[in-house]
Amino acid sequence: MKSSGLVVADHRAAALYQVTGKVAARIDTGTPAEHAGVLTLPAGDGWAFADDLRGELVVHGDGRRHAIPIAIPAEHIACDPSGRYVAVTTGTGADPEPWSDLVTVVDLRSDEVARVRCRTGEPGVTIVPDQSTGRLHVVLRHRAPGAVEAIPLDDILGAGPHVPVVRGAIIDDIAHDGHGDVVDPRSGLIGVATGRGLERFVVERGVPRAIGLVEWPVPGRSYYLRSDSEDGVALGVVRGGPPDPSSWIDWTNHLVAVDLQNGGIDVLSLPGGMAFRFGEGGRRAAVATIHPDGDTLTSVRRDSAGFCTAETLDLPPLSNPPTPGRVPWDVSGAGPAQRRSVAVDPTGTWIAVTRGGDGEIHLIDDRTMTTVSVPTDLDEGGQVFWPGGRSDLIGR
Repeated sequence: MKSSGLVVADHRAAALYQVTGKVAARIDTGTPAEHAGVLTLPAGDGWAFADDLRGELVVHGDGRRHAIPIAIPAEHIACDPSGRYVAVTTGTGADPEPWSDLVTVVDLRSDEVARVRCRTGEPGVTIVPDQSTGRLHVVLRHRAPGAVEAIPLDDILGAGPHVPVVRGAIIDDIAHDGHGDVVDPRSGLIGVATGRGLERFVVERGVPRAIGLVEWPVPGRSYYLRSDSEDGVALGVVRGGPPDPSSWIDWTNHLVAVDLQNGGIDVLSLPGGMAFRFGEGGRRAAVATIHPDGDTLTSVRRDSAGFCTAETLDLPPLSNPPTPGRVPWDVSGAGPAQRRSVAVDPTGTWIAVTRGGDGEIHLIDDRTMTTVSVPTDLDEGGQVFWPGGRSDLIGR
């Protein structure tokens, strides 16, 4: 089995495992911030996560593990195209409303840390070069009210101690409900998912500039995006149907690919129900859909012309799935409402999908499905990822 290298994070049990063959061995302890996800670093097979208990950015790579202090609770994590600088924004944590305005930037070459205050909220983050000067900027995507803010990276690194306020150039030409970001590392072009569509931006002469809206081609919107950095394509699952989350069994789903440069679109229908975060790698996407009539995994291959093949596989049911008529990510009577995490290896050969609450990972290639057990439950689905391959510069 060539699935070796798969990393599994159980954020509820503070455990991380690596799968070799049919065995999952613990390789670390920690509490990866589930919303921020895991960041694949562009150079080599390094990867990083925000430990939402210890307040550390944990970096694995070059055969070593090291940790650098950051502000938590972590909301989003991203790096620049070289992988040298990592930015972490803060969110709500266990509180119902945003309260933190802290942004941390780490220089992985020196392990030096800069921490500043910005706008309170739950900002998305990217680090991109200025189109005119090449100067790196930390770009924050704010919501409610919507705004895009570009702060020169040097201004944050040189801000000094005592967590000063550092702000940048701001535009508000964006919807107020932004949720989901991608960046094309080749061009520095940023995409943001909103209710209006995929809104695209660049930084030019230190100022964010909107370069065009691509409307969603089907009813609904995407909340989560992934990037194929080789093709400059943003991928998202557009959710349609009732806006009330308790009606999740009636949601419609479509996989949409948007060319970040020219706005070209490809769309594919998916099974209905709750399609949470999906996997992408090697021009292959995989989406797990949860529904009372049966859970499915849809595997989709792409080429330069768009989606070319799609296959659907039935998955073993969750022991404690979301309850119809209740919000699918809320805790149910038997514990956390379960879901699935999905990853595709960098070559597009293997798919991993978790069975949340049952402590299992299903490994799927073109011919077989193999189940691997881990020592903990993988409550809420955990997180799975393969280090290496192309990086889309944002934690997933």
